Amino acid sequence: MPPRDTSTKAAPPISGKRTLQRLRREAGYRSARDFAAELGIPASTYSRYERQPEGPGMAVPLSAAWAIADRLGCSIDLVVGREDIDAPDEHPVQSRYDALTGAGRALVDSYLDFVEHSEADGPRPQGRR
Repeated sequence: MPPRDTSTKAAPPISGKRTLQRLRREAGYRSARDFAAELGIPASTYSRYERQPEGPGMAVPLSAAWAIADRLGCSIDLVVGREDIDAPDEHPVQSRYDALTGAGRALVDSYLDFVEHSEADGPRPQGRR
């Protein structure tokens, strides 16, 4: 039996075609030439980035990818094709939970258990009247 491949593989390419072009247009830049001027790079260079196949093999230099992501207000993963442009946004609570320490997560989990248990017991009167 051959050994299992346990190497980390890059995320699959995004599903939307021409992601950079789409992001640029959504940000209000009608032409690649105008956007390249904002970035301070030749228009032909930026146009090449838009025409490249999307995914892990996309050859956008790191400094350019950061500049593009900053200007478009998106993640660098989206710029280089490692994130799905059409994926629904993660609920903001999830990212906050992910940033907690183990002890913080345990506290949140405990509170959620309490709330779920309380709601399972039925509605309770709110406040004093």
